Amino acid sequence: QDVSQSTALAVTFYVIHSFRMSLFFLIAGFFARLLFHRRGARGFLKDRAKRILVPFTAGWLLLAPPTIAAVIWGLTRTFPEAAANGDPSALAPQGFPLVHLWFLYYLAIFYVLAIVLQSGMAALDKGERIRTRVDRWVGGAVVTWLAPLVLAAPTAAVLYFKSDWAVWFGIPTPDTGLMPQLPALVAYGTAFALGWVLHRRVDRLDTIARQWLVNLGLGVALTATCLWIAGSTPSLAAATVIQGGATMRLIYAAAYVLSIWTWTFGLLGAALRFFSEESAIRRYFSDASYWFYLVHPPIVFGLQVLLMQVPLHWSIKFPVILAVT
Repeated sequence: QDVSQSTALAVTFYVIHSFRMSLFFLIAGFFARLLFHRRGARGFLKDRAKRILVPFTAGWLLLAPPTIAAVIWGLTRTFPEAAANGDPSALAPQGFPLVHLWFLYYLAIFYVLAIVLQSGMAALDKGERIRTRVDRWVGGAVVTWLAPLVLAAPTAAVLYFKSDWAVWFGIPTPDTGLMPQLPALVAYGTAFALGWVLHRRVDRLDTIARQWLVNLGLGVALTATCLWIAGSTPSLAAATVIQGGATMRLIYAAAYVLSIWTWTFGLLGAALRFFSEESAIRRYFSDASYWFYLVHPPIVFGLQVLLMQVPLHWSIKFPVILAVT
């Protein structure tokens, strides 16, 4: 809890946090199928082991200890009374700490499920009648604007019935424990599956590109609705504190998950519309972003804790943290 807090940064976090992982898993699913059909099952698994499992294992050994230490340090400084009465590590989330590498763990799960389902589908659907129907549905849903509604329904239902859902932080981050968590499985599994199937209907990318502005407009409107309900201040309180009871809780869950998909389609469409041409600069940042993301959390967390009680305005501290990182 920094001495200089910012509503602007909180809202920025709220918006980015809502769609970033769903968009990531959609793209991951799209290129997973591309890779699978280019290299076959054995080549696919070998490549994913190199690109996902090795960074996950090595990254955890190198990055988990300083990341966990920075979190405990921050909690100790935020709650000094609790830390003084016992082990500071008790303040940290309990369970096996996947830290920020949880997304690689879930990617591995989705890759295995995709291979199993692909093999089963190939054995059962030799005439490709089922896959043809799925292709037809995906194409029709994108054209008729039904896709966000259908995709949002399962995740919205899971979140609505999750009694300890901290609504302000959206889909609970599954960064502790090896047992897969239902909200993440449903939300990100849906995105991964859509990406996989969308690779079968690459012609529909043109439709998504044409719809980018409307989708972004809907995303902004839905996010504004969610912030109006939940407030602009981060809160770890469970969903039961939402005024309006079960009805408002349902409206929030539906609006939040719909905003995920409209932001996802809007940003994907904008990228297809304006950034499809080759660019050496974008390629560099694209290649660098994965490794930068793996390494940056302990540095960012440590700097945040180091500066949290320094009496400087957030507009100074925030750029300094980014620049030093």
